[in-house]
Amino acid sequence: MTSLLKSSPLVSIIIVNWNGLHLLDACISSLLAQTYKNFEVILVDNSSHDNSVAYVNQAYPFVITESLDTNRGFTGGNIVGYRISRGDFIVLLNNDACLCDRWLELMVDAMESDPRIGSCSAKILIEGTDLIDSVGDVFTTAFTGTKLGEHQNTNCYNEPVYVSGACAAAVMYRRSMLQDIGFLDNDFFLNHEDTDLNMRSWLAGWKCLFVPDAVAFHKVSASIGTLSDTAVYYFTRNNVWVWIKNVPFLLMLKYLPHRVVYEISLFVFFCIMQKKWKPYLRGKRDALLGVPAMLNKRKQIQGLVRLHTDEIEKSLVPITSYLLKRVKNGVA
Repeated sequence: MTSLLKSSPLVSIIIVNWNGLHLLDACISSLLAQTYKNFEVILVDNSSHDNSVAYVNQAYPFVITESLDTNRGFTGGNIVGYRISRGDFIVLLNNDACLCDRWLELMVDAMESDPRIGSCSAKILIEGTDLIDSVGDVFTTAFTGTKLGEHQNTNCYNEPVYVSGACAAAVMYRRSMLQDIGFLDNDFFLNHEDTDLNMRSWLAGWKCLFVPDAVAFHKVSASIGTLSDTAVYYFTRNNVWVWIKNVPFLLMLKYLPHRVVYEISLFVFFCIMQKKWKPYLRGKRDALLGVPAMLNKRKQIQGLVRLHTDEIEKSLVPITSYLLKRVKNGVA
């Protein structure tokens, strides 16, 4: 759906779908209500069996649909959408998320305010509650990503502020940034794929601006479940890969004790408290098997690091603060 206003940059909105027919009306309807009109919508379907694509083709003919023969996950689906896309700005939107009507307008305005802004983070609210899901990402001293503002009241975080990254449930990226640092890593499939991209962009010196009035509503973990075996497996595997791929070597050494504390806490939470031994151990096993591939990718990524060590360290959240917050919220 595009506007005749050629001065307005084209925005490509990518929605990855897997058996999400029941979610698509609300998601796509929120796009139809946008005040900013120069956008295209690309729905990539991961081999659903609920007639999602047929429905979208009939109900929303302006949507570009791409049907995959197999489920390629969040990363693979978005990579296909990204290759098709034509926009100056790329939006990743979960099929279980809806946008306020000025979301695109506000995000584009923010992007155009400074060419150093590579991504914009929205205020993502947990649908049906008065709680925040995320206003952006920050990194701990164990070099794990954590949501800023998670489970705080919606009245919090009302001023624009630079954050380390954005939650991919509803995010806007500058195409030129993605051309600089690369897009999602297809090996991740799902979970921590946005953490990996955030860390690459952050270390490369790109800015991420939180736009408080750009509100999205998210049915959190509607697709895979917060503590499903699938979620636990990819969480425990991929967070190791983020660390190995991206963190400068001297900082890995300096903060290794913090990483050990973090890994022990994951073991206690998933294996002792949640009895998720099998997916946890499979995740760690496959993380180790994937180390050679991650080290190969690391060579290129480390060449993109532009932040000075002091700039990196001053942005990190102490691992103790992170763990205390997780204990309070009762999650990993």
